[in-house]
Amino acid sequence: MKSKRRYFLYSIITGGLYVAAIVVSIILIATGVMDGNHGLMIGAIFYLTFFAGLFLRCITIYFNQRTVVSSLQTENLYSLGQKTAFYNLYAFEQHANLWRRSFRFAGKSQFLIVFSASSFSSSRAATSNEEINDLNSRIAFALSDLFSAKSGLYDRRRHLFCFDRGNFVVYAFDRDQGQVEDLVVTIRDRIYAILDQRHYHIYVQPFFGIRHAGPTESLMPMIDDAMLAKENAERNFETFSYYDEKLRSAASSDDIAEIVKAFDDKEFVVYYQPKFSLEKKEFISAEALIRWHSPKYGIVPPARFIERMDAAGLLHELDIYVFKKTCEDLAEAKRKGRRLLPVSVNFSLYEFYSMDFLSMIVNTIDSYGIDPSLIEIEITETTSQANQFLSVSIIKKLRERGMRVLMDDFGIGYSNIINLRKIPFDAVKVDKSFIDAMREDPRAKDIVKLIIGLCHASDREVIAEGVDSKEEVEFLRRAKCDTIQGFYYSKALPKEEYEAFLRDNPFEGGTKR
Repeated sequence: MKSKRRYFLYSIITGGLYVAAIVVSIILIATGVMDGNHGLMIGAIFYLTFFAGLFLRCITIYFNQRTVVSSLQTENLYSLGQKTAFYNLYAFEQHANLWRRSFRFAGKSQFLIVFSASSFSSSRAATSNEEINDLNSRIAFALSDLFSAKSGLYDRRRHLFCFDRGNFVVYAFDRDQGQVEDLVVTIRDRIYAILDQRHYHIYVQPFFGIRHAGPTESLMPMIDDAMLAKENAERNFETFSYYDEKLRSAASSDDIAEIVKAFDDKEFVVYYQPKFSLEKKEFISAEALIRWHSPKYGIVPPARFIERMDAAGLLHELDIYVFKKTCEDLAEAKRKGRRLLPVSVNFSLYEFYSMDFLSMIVNTIDSYGIDPSLIEIEITETTSQANQFLSVSIIKKLRERGMRVLMDDFGIGYSNIINLRKIPFDAVKVDKSFIDAMREDPRAKDIVKLIIGLCHASDREVIAEGVDSKEEVEFLRRAKCDTIQGFYYSKALPKEEYEAFLRDNPFEGGTKR
């Protein structure tokens, strides 16, 4: 710690000056210069007293710093795997509060940043723990190096950081929002640089929570707020997220308890909505959709309960439930000789990037004995962009195993031609908002035509969602859209009604098995 070395140097200097003052005083007394010179005597006494006090102050702080450093080294040896003196949360709080009360930063913009290099470990847990400690230690050293300058964007006199229970906390003084976001990107890139140099057996993704820090607010509650923002960034697979009061009021404890009980009581049911091929003039696939059969509220669509599921931490379980139930229904239809169509299943961003996603998909399909070609994976465009390198790798492996991958909600995320070219989707689903807009805005039709043309130029099937009228179907037919999904052909149906609809419906020109 620099302050320990600094006060050690101060102690030597003040001690030297104190000794020099004593020597000079002795010489003046021995030579008789001080005899009768009361002013000189008083000056000498003041001089000796001042440097004696300064020396004692410096030496006291030095030994106190030694004690703090020893404590930090012991704590960091446990938490980081190395005997370093990086601040813990207590030392960070003391230092931060001292700076916050200083005149230097009065009225200046201040931010708290909390982040962690969230990891999804391999099966070798012991090795993973060692690697996580090594990674955190290297991040701490990288932060020390980053904040070593005496001026500029990363001035060490404007930044403090500590490591506490797996999270790094950074306090940025006299920085505006743009500078703070630049700092976040710089830290993220340094973490990626560490990962490039080291070959860990863990997948790492950094997430940041940012909280504007009021100089009169208590520090620890603000850190909790920044932690909540970080968790929000992690759930949405965003690099950073700002704290907002809405994060605390997303769902009440009663709402969460109610949704947990409903899930435990198996009140959630998988529905299927068929998709119609305009070229083949038949249904070629379907999408699995979840509905809440609530004794209190009736049949509830996802838009009304998904936030509560997220607040209850049940999105993972919901994804897995829908997928396994789909496989179970396909296996049952196969045993009974019913008509089988491929079914697409939606996966949340976090689930898609989990380490066991591929093995879970493959093992579940194998356990139910169904053909992998009967399963299609739907992810949003935003999900595919969260970590493009990894998403391309996952999609390729899914396709190698015979499954198709669909881009859902195309047009409301990062849409561009490069995405269509680089990410190997089999089909693109045009978001319902574009179809709805065609009813009132003629320009929306031109946009839909353009999207269809771009997708076909990239050799992708185009599926239009939310198609509810014959006029929309006819326009999409002329625009060369491949597949239609929407109320015009069928709403989402429970399993028994879906199977009956496939056997007998007015759109396929005859009864199907």
